[in-house]
Amino acid sequence: MVRNNFNNKFKGAIDILKRFNQNGYEAYFVGGCVRDYLLGEDFSDIDITTNALPDEVKKVFRKSIDTGIQHGTVTILVNGDSYEVTTFRTEEDYANHRSPEKVEFVSNLREDLDRRDFTINAMALDYKGKLFDYHNGDNDLSSKIIRTVNNPNERFYEDALRMLRAFRFSSKLGFEIENNTLDAIKKNAELIKFVSIERIVNEFKKLLAGKGNLKSLELLIDSKLNSYIPFFEEVNEIQDLSSYSFCQSLYILSIINDISFEKLKFLKLSNKEIKLVKQFDLINQEFKNNTQIELILYKYNREDIKFICEYFGYDKEKNIDERILTINSFNDIDITSQEIISTINKNPGPWIKSITLELEKEILLGRLNNNKKDILDFLSKLRDNI
Repeated sequence: MVRNNFNNKFKGAIDILKRFNQNGYEAYFVGGCVRDYLLGEDFSDIDITTNALPDEVKKVFRKSIDTGIQHGTVTILVNGDSYEVTTFRTEEDYANHRSPEKVEFVSNLREDLDRRDFTINAMALDYKGKLFDYHNGDNDLSSKIIRTVNNPNERFYEDALRMLRAFRFSSKLGFEIENNTLDAIKKNAELIKFVSIERIVNEFKKLLAGKGNLKSLELLIDSKLNSYIPFFEEVNEIQDLSSYSFCQSLYILSIINDISFEKLKFLKLSNKEIKLVKQFDLINQEFKNNTQIELILYKYNREDIKFICEYFGYDKEKNIDERILTINSFNDIDITSQEIISTINKNPGPWIKSITLELEKEILLGRLNNNKKDILDFLSKLRDNI
């Protein structure tokens, strides 16, 4: 494991640990930043755990935000950066297999690490870079294994989202899920129903983007965890989705599994996300209907069109990147709406949109020059036929 660039990776955050120590408290880097540091990966979020109580943290660091103070978490602001600082704690009496109803602050680092989800996330570093690893997380990193801290059934009963997080980390890191951990997921899969769909979708966004998403999805489907998750319950056919955005992935899964787009509403996505997934299908239908590429490019986002072209193989004949449109909006046409109304000599109404679409189409396809004289002549001929 890479661990010879500690000072460079943690930089000014090291002084935060020293400051805690100078004030008589223990403090350590913990969680994902430690995991990624040991893997030699970059990280942006640095979390800190300490035996200082929240009020004591706020006395040491005057600039702070109470982000989760009931659970012992305070965000401190130092030199323009923010760090989540959480007091050593244990958790008990989980409500609905998600949130602990009882949090008890403790003074022992090991007790705090015992409550965490996976061994690779249950390690800590002091300000010198010394590793505290009570659950062989470092070995599991070397072996590329996802394993829960202590009893997997207990970990998943406490927090059912951890089951999905196992697949997410497997996808992100390309790791295998340890057999006892995977068996416990199969046994406890139904508990995922207690987790909000928003949290589930957030995990899927990360899972589908991971380099190991195909293997993770295979394991997830085999575990039957998806059977209790809207939309994903209908997913059986899968493919590598790591090169696609979340909305693109949802569209692909919908198409290859013949899932109605109406099922997307159960994921509680934003209106923008749902509209985008449906728009991908509209673009695909345009190609199936042999709509001229100029008209498609005029109507839809070029990157969305490129996605559909590349996925379905339309790009070989369409040369999307080389296409330059004569107009990009109605504002580029050498006439105004008022001039159209005057020329047609009719009261404003729905016909204006029809005329506008016809104008745009003729200019885009090169059958009408974009100059006022030719456009007025064209409109005069249309007027005679209205």
